[in-house]
Amino acid sequence: MKQFFSISLVCLLIACSSPKHTLSNSESLPKLSYQQMLEDHDTLVSKIKQTSPIIYFNKEVRGIDFNQHATTLRKQINTKTTTQQFLQIVDKTLNAAQDGHTNRLNDALLDHMKKYGIPLGAIKGIDSTDAKNSYTYNNYFKNEVYTKLDLNLIYTNGAYYNLLPFSYKEKNYPTAMKLISCNGIEIHQFVNSLTELASPLRWDRTNNRTYKEDFYRNSEIYKNNVLKLVFQDKGFKNHKISIIKNDKVTFLQERNWKYGYNQAKDSLATHFFEKQGVFYAKLPRMDVPLGDSINQRLGTIINKHNVNAVVIDIRGNGGGNDETYNNALKSIIKDTLRLNVVLGINWSPYTRNYYEYNRDSIQKEPIFSFKVDVPTLKEPEMFYITFASALIVPDSIKYPFEGKIYILQDRYIYSASSNLSALAKNTEQLISIGETPDLLGGMQRDPFIMMLPHSKVIFRVEPQIDFTDNKKVEDCFKNNVEFPVQYSIDNLYLRTTTKENVFGKEFLFNNDPMFKKVIELEGINN
Repeated sequence: MKQFFSISLVCLLIACSSPKHTLSNSESLPKLSYQQMLEDHDTLVSKIKQTSPIIYFNKEVRGIDFNQHATTLRKQINTKTTTQQFLQIVDKTLNAAQDGHTNRLNDALLDHMKKYGIPLGAIKGIDSTDAKNSYTYNNYFKNEVYTKLDLNLIYTNGAYYNLLPFSYKEKNYPTAMKLISCNGIEIHQFVNSLTELASPLRWDRTNNRTYKEDFYRNSEIYKNNVLKLVFQDKGFKNHKISIIKNDKVTFLQERNWKYGYNQAKDSLATHFFEKQGVFYAKLPRMDVPLGDSINQRLGTIINKHNVNAVVIDIRGNGGGNDETYNNALKSIIKDTLRLNVVLGINWSPYTRNYYEYNRDSIQKEPIFSFKVDVPTLKEPEMFYITFASALIVPDSIKYPFEGKIYILQDRYIYSASSNLSALAKNTEQLISIGETPDLLGGMQRDPFIMMLPHSKVIFRVEPQIDFTDNKKVEDCFKNNVEFPVQYSIDNLYLRTTTKENVFGKEFLFNNDPMFKKVIELEGINN
């Protein structure tokens, strides 16, 4: 189960890695012929279509047609196409899949592949020496395609705001300005047009729009090397800003907290609010020893005090091992928490060869089938994996606890942390509070790692989609929260600039809207 469903934490730290291989500029890129470029692109598109169920979900539910984008991008390859231009076409094709697990491998993932994936035999058809080109490509994209600009934008309640005041070209701009346009186009319309330039675009289903807070990273959106933005401040005054490519802004206040995924250095924190009888645990990632520690600390508190409620804070938790939350909660959960899991994988020549399945072997396995009793995608043909999964099982050693377990979540949860959030939907004892991730959720499988034959671009594709508990196809998105609580821009500004620990006892009780919701639901008089 762990190998089948869990996702390596390193796969979620894409934006956090530091390049270890310093190589020269685009002149070091290999030369490719026109025919080699066509063959590589055709291989890329074929492998994505054979292995990714997400592109078919995106077409049916979100109206994003991967095949249409891929066909248009192929037409851009001609006899004068440079390697640089071809690499950008490859990147745009991968982006058009609009999936967080479908992209080129960054340096951290390449290192992980060489250290673990190849030696363990989990990656087929790639040798460690094949990674050389991909390190070069990553260096090229970092230095020549992506800009260094950081505006510290936040998307909340359907709009973009700058969290910190900043200066640019000797002019100061206030905090909490609303971004209203980019390059003369209304901002939501502009971001919606970036399917090939930014991935994954999050999907705000409440407002039926896509968003990405760092949409401005790709230099292609700069027209004549200038990015034109229009902000509106709280007094409804418009501020027009033209930012030159590769320029930076200067923040006028220190950023003490970053709204996003937790870092590897973030540690477990627990508090007990004795007056309210609330035990709180900040779980930074799904790491099994951390779940054990929560259980032990909770046991120590329960033996001395009356605990009315337990709070597990998974904000910023990028996932890991599902056993983590089982270990954390097994001594206080009343009943086994099960899911009747339904997973889908494309039935294609590539997947049949990779898993060494045929129709006879599928029909002989009791957990495999070609038909299921939940809404699924119209295409492609798939085979399904169905089984009852006990995700949290009560321990033989039970703590004296009859209360609710509250799960605090923000949009930065993924994989195993998303699975814990989904459990709350199906049990009365667990209650989810906060924001939805706005990314496709559910159980995932380790992505396929593949390589293009001529350029040696190494990329990955997510091969699985989760149909569990579907009432309609859109339910594959698996983004649910029982008590929605969104940060206001003022609260996010406070969290960003305060010198207090935002997960400390005082800040939680006095300034955290999600923790305050726990107090409200518990009917506790502050």
